[in-house]
Amino acid sequence: MNSPQLPSVELIQGNTAPTGDLPPRGHRFKVFLLVLLLSGALGVALVYGRSPVYRAFASVLTVEPKAVDMRSADADIEHVAIQGRLLLGEELLGRLAGRLGDENPEDSFSLDQLRTTLSVAPVPDTNLLELRAEGEYPQQLQRMVNLWAESYEAFRAEEIEAATGRTTAEIKDQQTELGHKIDTARAALQTFRETHDIVSLERDENRSLASLKGLNDSLNKARERLVEAQARKFAVDDAIARGEAVIPDEQKSDITRLQLAVQRGRTHLAELRQKYTERYIERDPVLKSLPNEVRAMERDLANALRLAGQTVSDESAQAVETARGAVNALETDLDAQQSRVQTFTERFKEFQALEEGLARLDTLYAENEERLAQIQVRNLKKFPPIQIVEWARLPTRPIYPDYERDLVIALGSALALALFVTWLVEYLSAKPTPATGQPTIGVRIYGGDQTQALDHNTDQERLIDANPQSQLASSPSHTEPAAELPVLPRELAVSEVRSLLGECTPNTIGYAVLMMSGVSPYELPLLHAQCFDADSLAVKLSGAGRRIIQIDHRHWPTLDNVRNDMDTARMTLSVADLDQRLNEAAGRARLADPGSVNALALWHTYVLYLIRQGIDTSALTKRVGAIPSELFRALVHFAPPGGNRPLDSIDFTYPALPG
Repeated sequence: MNSPQLPSVELIQGNTAPTGDLPPRGHRFKVFLLVLLLSGALGVALVYGRSPVYRAFASVLTVEPKAVDMRSADADIEHVAIQGRLLLGEELLGRLAGRLGDENPEDSFSLDQLRTTLSVAPVPDTNLLELRAEGEYPQQLQRMVNLWAESYEAFRAEEIEAATGRTTAEIKDQQTELGHKIDTARAALQTFRETHDIVSLERDENRSLASLKGLNDSLNKARERLVEAQARKFAVDDAIARGEAVIPDEQKSDITRLQLAVQRGRTHLAELRQKYTERYIERDPVLKSLPNEVRAMERDLANALRLAGQTVSDESAQAVETARGAVNALETDLDAQQSRVQTFTERFKEFQALEEGLARLDTLYAENEERLAQIQVRNLKKFPPIQIVEWARLPTRPIYPDYERDLVIALGSALALALFVTWLVEYLSAKPTPATGQPTIGVRIYGGDQTQALDHNTDQERLIDANPQSQLASSPSHTEPAAELPVLPRELAVSEVRSLLGECTPNTIGYAVLMMSGVSPYELPLLHAQCFDADSLAVKLSGAGRRIIQIDHRHWPTLDNVRNDMDTARMTLSVADLDQRLNEAAGRARLADPGSVNALALWHTYVLYLIRQGIDTSALTKRVGAIPSELFRALVHFAPPGGNRPLDSIDFTYPALPG
């Protein structure tokens, strides 16, 4: 349990503000007014003392304007650049100088003066040029630009007229030469056609190709007849081999009659044998010759059938040979014709090349005729190839300088100079004043039940890098406060710490565990990932307060968020951001004075937690680091009576930490 706190004393002392004689205000006002008037007058004179520069301009379209039903020409950057050079060329500027001198002797300019006064600015992504003239006299600039545009228009008209004559003559010469070439090419084409028997450009209409096609058709038909003849011969031979009767068409009637006679004889003989015996038939002078006659007719029929089969076989063989001879002859003719066709094809390609060359010459001739007609039809004098889109107007406002802007700058500078001179005079003429005034002293006393936070914003820097000069145990436990005790940060009760951590994010809880384990807020920026030893559950601190802090195994997992929030070099979360998070969490937990709940308050709460258990000075510094001597004098009042206690009786784990 926390022992009751003794009263805390805040000593406030200082010096009263010194008083002295102030210089009179009238003197400063006079210096300020004098400098302001002089510098303002000088600035106005400089602003309005400069001569104004006016600009007159005209816009010129450098290509022929298109009709309303036609698309405008695309921007030609090269053409616009060339026209810009022509506008500033010696010939056109010489004409302009002559016209200016003729109309007004006061406007006589040399070529160098004109080049200095005049300029050409192309309008981006168009064929427009802006003719500009800059100077002091607006009327003169207007006349100069308009005469410049008129001179350019006349110059372009003359240039186009001369170019038209040259172009027409060149086209006519080209047409004459093209006519000769076309006649020569046409005669050569006709001669080539007659020499190589080329009828037309259609390949099938030429004799060689037509003959080749006919031979191919005849050869295909002859091959078909050969196949048919071979098939017929095979069928005849097969029928003869099977003993079938094969009869030519012209012998079918004769063999049919023989077959009928043999059939009638056999039938009559069979009928006689049914009526009479063989002996009777042999003895009958009329009937005995009948069997011999039947056998003779059978022999005649067999001979006729054999001769008929032989005749059909010979005819089919002859048909095969005839068809084969026709195929061979056609193949020979086809080979010869193919050779002739190959030669014709080469000649035909030459003929096509001649035709294409003649066609190109005819196309070029027609294009030149069209160009010549267009040049002759177009009246370039009436419709010039340029257009003055906008004539120069009388400029009424100078382009330089900007008097209104410069006047504001001059007056502002005068005001700043007057203020500076007034301060300088005041500084140089000031008298020394006493360094100190009357001393003052005050005391602010806080009660023993410290539930509200003490103001610590002005004294937090006093808690770093100091070695203890006294021992807590050597001081009495209930002595009066020293004369100049520092204002201590707020100490949080266990319930307040528990409520605060309940509203913090996991990352903020990890930082709170570090501070309530002995890491001071001023040591947080020294931490990096290698300071955490997961094997030994320890945090290794470097710097002046080099030490090793053991972390309870129940609280070690909360440090994972801290390790993930820092790289190998430094902590990514600043102490100011950490204080802001703690303030917001204290507000959500409804703690009193949430603005005093910060990282230093958590560390201070842990230090008092150890001191109230009776820890000695050596063990305390090994745990929380070096503590300034003035802070020791303030913390001595929180030590328990009876001196230090054994180290094994000290609980280094704050009871409100999560785990």
